[in-house]
Amino acid sequence: MTYIFSVFTDAADGTTLSGNVQYRDPDNYGFSQGPIFGLQLIMDAWEEGRHFSAGLVSAATESEFKELFDLLGGEVRVDEDGYRLEDSSPNVCIPRVNVIERYNQFGGQSYRSHGQHYVKLRPQPAEFARRTAEIIVSWEIREDDLTNLDADEGTSASFTLKVSDPRYLEHLTKNTYFQTTSTGHLPS
Repeated sequence: MTYIFSVFTDAADGTTLSGNVQYRDPDNYGFSQGPIFGLQLIMDAWEEGRHFSAGLVSAATESEFKELFDLLGGEVRVDEDGYRLEDSSPNVCIPRVNVIERYNQFGGQSYRSHGQHYVKLRPQPAEFARRTAEIIVSWEIREDDLTNLDADEGTSASFTLKVSDPRYLEHLTKNTYFQTTSTGHLPS
């Protein structure tokens, strides 16, 4: 996976988060101006943080973030009958959810990897955009001054966002650094 941005955030202040995104290479492709980029950054901060025993969120927020990732075309680990499995466990999730039957998102891509069975979900960009409008109350991004860049640095931008509920930022109680491939664009 090639990371496009390095992201630095300040600690969240209630429902507000400020930070900086910087391209990892000197080419400038511009920065997405839409709030979808803000939600993707919040989600990626949680995803990155949970792999390092950081970025703890409530069970409800974790469930919602997982749903949002699925809307971007995520993959789901299932048993032989198509039932979703718990994370890192061979046990079927309770309540039992048959991914193919319930969500009708099966995109014709079922595969095995390292003895596990996965189903690739169809992206649902319209639903992700609708959910973004419910979560991100305001989003502002502005490109930083280009005169102070070294030749091997990519351009950067400062951002500030506000969410509808502070629980969406509960994993950002400290200054945070992570890398992301998110660009603020949705899959088609």
